[in-house]
Amino acid sequence: MKIAITAANGQLGSTIVNELKKAIGKENVIGIVRTPEKASHLGIEVRKGDYNSREDFNAALKGIDSVLLISGMDAPQKRIQQHRNVIESAKQNGVKKIVYTSIVGDEEETAFGPIVKSNRQTEKDVRESGLNWVIG
Repeated sequence: MKIAITAANGQLGSTIVNELKKAIGKENVIGIVRTPEKASHLGIEVRKGDYNSREDFNAALKGIDSVLLISGMDAPQKRIQQHRNVIESAKQNGVKKIVYTSIVGDEEETAFGPIVKSNRQTEKDVRESGLNWVIG
């Protein structure tokens, strides 16, 4: 089983990569990052994947069984389409399962409201994708 992790060289992504390498072997873990040359320290296969590029993800998700979509860090309204690029590419490539790292919080009356709302939209998109899914 090949598992791809988006934003694999970030703090959360690299922690998950290291745990997955122990659990399923490094040959089954694929890191997806915007700048692959900055992720060689991960010790796994790394593929280019910029959330803004559907084409990147169409290539990056070939041969992948499951993908962990780590929520992007861009402006909330941009993130919705960025996450959709990953979801649509996963569907196109026959990925069987998508796991999305979301957020806990109130959508209203907080400074994080727009971020929470954009994550809720991605949760909806994941649920409606037709793929097996998990939202964390």
